[in-house]
Amino acid sequence: MPKRPRKCKHGGGRERLYLVFDDWCHGYSIRMVNLLPGENHQQTAFSDQDDQDKVPHFPRPFFRMVAPRESPKYFTSAFGTRILAMHPRDPEGDLLEGYFPMLDVRSRCVTTGPRQRDLFYPIYHLPVGNKPFTMSSYSFEMLCLEELSDKVSHRNSSKEWSWKELEQQPFNVCDVTSYSLHPEERTFLISTKKDTTEATFSFDTERHSSKLLGNWVLPFDGQGHFDQHLKAFVGLSKEPDTLGQIYCCDVPIYGTCEGQCPVPSMNLRKENLFISGDPRDKHVGATLVYMGGVSKFCLVQCVNKEVA
Repeated sequence: MPKRPRKCKHGGGRERLYLVFDDWCHGYSIRMVNLLPGENHQQTAFSDQDDQDKVPHFPRPFFRMVAPRESPKYFTSAFGTRILAMHPRDPEGDLLEGYFPMLDVRSRCVTTGPRQRDLFYPIYHLPVGNKPFTMSSYSFEMLCLEELSDKVSHRNSSKEWSWKELEQQPFNVCDVTSYSLHPEERTFLISTKKDTTEATFSFDTERHSSKLLGNWVLPFDGQGHFDQHLKAFVGLSKEPDTLGQIYCCDVPIYGTCEGQCPVPSMNLRKENLFISGDPRDKHVGATLVYMGGVSKFCLVQCVNKEVA
């Protein structure tokens, strides 16, 4: 079952998506999918069963990572082509205590970064360039690459990784419904909802300051993406009646007074992007992945496929 999408551009214009599967007894399998037409030879292969029971084979594992299972939220991508596995220390002692692995999918090399204190669900990873932010129930931190002092300048590298603890956000992380990075790539917009109370906040990643925009929410579920052609945010709906449809939302005018940002224009596209397929298939989840460029996205849908 795919848990977390990853993307990367390689030389020659190839576009690849990296999916993390919770399907290995010791942890996770990372599988690479080529998105250009004619590239996914393994995806067109089927099992030897009857036509009605044919099931596509997934690509072979690109890499396997030892980590506690059933915890896909600890994976994120940052620093260009790296996948970070920020799981708590493995109780069996298979992981380096105090560190977490970072896999560079381009070089296929693994390095380590400093482990955070224990994170508690829900967990949101907010990457901004080379500054990934991690927001969880009891912490809000930023991973930095900083210059070392003269006392340790004898090391091979003049920089080291460290986590910087930030001030807690003015909302309960358990109430977060959606979020997106502003097109100027400096400010995050985060929406919350509890019962009938709605609110959207902005967080400036340079000033490390938050601000209430207004008592409304971004319409999509989870992460939204800015589309350069539409000049709007796009994201998936999670409501039962509109599951699989796309929301479009104008960029809020957040340069206003506290709480005075007007509700942005929103609309719901009629087309359903999910695969209906076999009625025995059960929808599990979906992720909309921005592939760069203009209006280029990849939809990763996960279904529980029952085979007789």
